[in-house]
Amino acid sequence: MINVEYIDGGKRVIIPSEVWEALKELAEHIEVYEIVESRKGLPAVHSLENLLAEEGLNRAKLEG
Repeated sequence: MINVEYIDGGKRVIIPSEVWEALKELAEHIEVYEIVESRKGLPAVHSLENLLAEEGLNRAKLEG
């Protein structure tokens, strides 16, 4: 088992790497959730047409 050392405010914590990876993944999910919640009800920043145009596509190409 590999351990990860984490130091915060002068306190040293050693945890198994599996736990560290799970904590990082959970933090990413929480961050995405908070972003989604904060943007609920706001107008879209990008339209589908703009995203397609960036890729050199349009609705006709997708449907055809």
